[in-house]
Amino acid sequence: MLSKMEMESQSNYRKSMRMKMGFNFYDVFVAVFCVGFALLCFYPMWYVLLGSITPYSDFSKTTIPVLPPLVPDFSYYGAILKTGVFYNALTVSFAKTLFAASLSVLLTATMAYAVSKTHVRGMPTINWLVILTMFFSGGLIPNYMLVKELGMLNTFWGLTLPWLLGATNFIIMRNYFVAAIPQDLEEAAKIDGANDITVFFRVIVPLSKPTMAAVFLFEAVSQWNDWYSYLIYAQREPMLKPLVWVLKEMLTDPAASAGASGSNIYQMSRDLAAFPPMGLKMTTIILSMLPIILFYPFLQKYFVKGILIGAVKG
Repeated sequence: MLSKMEMESQSNYRKSMRMKMGFNFYDVFVAVFCVGFALLCFYPMWYVLLGSITPYSDFSKTTIPVLPPLVPDFSYYGAILKTGVFYNALTVSFAKTLFAASLSVLLTATMAYAVSKTHVRGMPTINWLVILTMFFSGGLIPNYMLVKELGMLNTFWGLTLPWLLGATNFIIMRNYFVAAIPQDLEEAAKIDGANDITVFFRVIVPLSKPTMAAVFLFEAVSQWNDWYSYLIYAQREPMLKPLVWVLKEMLTDPAASAGASGSNIYQMSRDLAAFPPMGLKMTTIILSMLPIILFYPFLQKYFVKGILIGAVKG
């Protein structure tokens, strides 16, 4: 092991290099690693995007070109957007995502705010009971029986209501209320005559935009990518198929599911028969990613702040 003097000399050497050259080799390594990792993550999306705009004739080649074609072909997008299956699945996914994410943020925030008041009798116990669900859950069969007894099988509510309150988001918001919201603001509002509900919606909610935006983004991505709920709770209702379920069928075994009503997006329309299945698959992947990619920049400025403050109790 290096002695204290050797470690100090190495530290001084790195500082001297940074002062002379403006950077050191460690900075170069970190920059190269981050850029390389970013390119590694970006390449699959780039590959799929090129596959969605590559002309039909180029699919006879063994690989898709690395660079965009000189004349992009957007006919795959036009063909898929003409199908009723796509629009129905897109509508279900949008409704499911917006409804579940919004209601989840509301329920999580109200519960987290109440539990953050540790001086109230019973709140610490409720806090530990919620955290306990991170390690122990009822399991699939009890959840299915509960949804069935509530009459929510094969309904829109069965895809959304059972998953509105998560322990992780609860912890983030509870810690945010404890660490970032001054107690003096609540006391000043109550002196002015505000009750607890008014304090929450008029004081706490406006100050909690960063963490609420972060939790909303978590829930929106989770709901948008959720196909498991349809598999378990609503598989007998084809009109409730989300977009990711249609994509899942296309990517796994579309020929096996072609006989089911609405199961195969590119066999539901005669116009799609002339297109290569690979191009249609990649186009559907891009269309399923696009809403989240476009939505993320609007919440990015709140995202980092909400996670940092909400993840560590001050």
